Amino acid sequence: MAEAAKSTIICISANGKTSSASQSAANRMLIATADGVVDFRRDNLDAPWTRQPDMLLPGHHVSALVYDEVTDMLFAGLHYEGGLMVSSDHGKSWEARNNGLQSGHVYSLLVQHDGDRTILNVGTEPVMFYRSFDLGQSWTAYPGCTQVEGTEHWFFPRSQPHVKHIAAHPSEPETIYICVEQGDLLRTEDGGESWTSLNSMERPDDKFRRDQHRVTFYRYNAAEIFLTTGIGLYHTADRGETWERLTDTSHPCAYPDPLFVHPRKELMFMVGAGMNPNPNWGAEGTAYPKFMVSTDHGKTWQTSMIGMADPIAGNLEVAAMHDSAEGGVELFAGSACGELYASRDEAQSWQRIADGLPAMSKGPHFRHFLPPDERAAYEEKLRALNAFA
Repeated sequence: MAEAAKSTIICISANGKTSSASQSAANRMLIATADGVVDFRRDNLDAPWTRQPDMLLPGHHVSALVYDEVTDMLFAGLHYEGGLMVSSDHGKSWEARNNGLQSGHVYSLLVQHDGDRTILNVGTEPVMFYRSFDLGQSWTAYPGCTQVEGTEHWFFPRSQPHVKHIAAHPSEPETIYICVEQGDLLRTEDGGESWTSLNSMERPDDKFRRDQHRVTFYRYNAAEIFLTTGIGLYHTADRGETWERLTDTSHPCAYPDPLFVHPRKELMFMVGAGMNPNPNWGAEGTAYPKFMVSTDHGKTWQTSMIGMADPIAGNLEVAAMHDSAEGGVELFAGSACGELYASRDEAQSWQRIADGLPAMSKGPHFRHFLPPDERAAYEEKLRALNAFA
């Protein structure tokens, strides 16, 4: 289909913006993969999604992908090397904007709007938080995030700790949360100058130490947060000072990551693996991932995967929710083995949009599901980049 003057774009990536909204239904969907960005289009809400022949950013593992409606620009953070790429023509051409970034491994990305300012926020591996006030032309590092207590315990297997996720409530743009994987949940209330460790959820018997994945605000309340981690789901009503643990590693979704709050109903969605990353992922060919629904504010969860494979090969590593006045809530989920699913009935049923896509994966998770020779070659490539121990 011919591209409209201004497409309504959904971006789906492991560590970028996962929720979006518009008046008209989306007619373009960009999927971040381990080998570039896959481009899908549809003519209208009821038309099928059709994959376009050309990849964007081919050969790059795209960690975080964001389309910003205000500037009409695309921002892509690349795993391992390449830093931040920016496109002002919907992906036809890209420009690297890395002046001031000390690492080319951009893990997470948040675009904010504060009055007439557009602020880019980037988290990298190794851990560092950056902001740009000129659309990435220059970057300022905020090293206070590495000067909190307990950094000597930060750890990530075979690699380095990193900023897995960045979140800020629209009403408080200078209050920012970053998830260090594995290490800590940190909050700044002054735009990154100083940071506080929020660790009251920690227990002596935790399977992993402070393995923080993602912060999700509950609608308009900046004080109410849901936090997904490597050991379960937590909830706070006081900005992270105290926490209630809602699930643990015995839960069917033992290793949750993406989480969504329905914009109007008492309905939440959570996505994650049935067990933490370990050799059984590869041996069994699946992480037994689950897409789950809660109707009681996260207290209980039900699996909702009608139309998906059972079990799904690999793991559901990426997900997104788009809400439009025309089409309502649409949900999307993609796997480390290249399957992409969509739901238009609030996860009551799913349709497979495509299979055989490049892996949709947080970092090197997808390697668990590669044939042995391909996995060995991939890990050797990472060693050459000093990205794998």
